[in-house]
Amino acid sequence: MSEDELYVKQFKAWRTEQELLLKQINYDIEVSRRKIELNEKQKELHLKRVNIGIQEFNNWVETTNRKERLELLKEVEACLN
Repeated sequence: MSEDELYVKQFKAWRTEQELLLKQINYDIEVSRRKIELNEKQKELHLKRVNIGIQEFNNWVETTNRKERLELLKEVEACLN
């Protein structure tokens, strides 16, 4: 095999590796999107569950003539910078 043929063969192999790497990166991006969607749903359900508990506590406060009412939990936008 000549030097030129070897160079062509190696370059084709390198290109194939780069194509596979790109596919892996795209797959990782899709997996990350799915994780974000699931985390958003988990956050939504968590807020609902917590606020149900707070509402039940506030109802109890009213029936026992206490004044320690709690505010409902609000969504907090986290800054990860």
